Amino acid sequence: MVTPGRKKRLAENAKPTTISLTPIEGLVLQIIEARRRERREDRDSPSEVVADALWAYIAEVENMPREQIEALMPPKKAEAPAESNLKPFRKKNGHS
Repeated sequence: MVTPGRKKRLAENAKPTTISLTPIEGLVLQIIEARRRERREDRDSPSEVVADALWAYIAEVENMPREQIEALMPPKKAEAPAESNLKPFRKKNGHS
């Protein structure tokens, strides 16, 4: 029996970032993760917990709605069709 792996939940353009937490802050993060897992929430990884906390902080403390933040981002480029990896072979004409 094959069990499916955990589905990827991070965005393609997510960039790893190093943060430092005190032991008590690390404990808080672990508690939030554990409570979300217990409630069977999808967003239970450390990255997702921190991202949710950042969004809550910017909205509630800094009074900046998500739409205002998103408007600061450059417009997304239209995706060009993927180029084919196929390469044409030259025909051999019998003369080498």
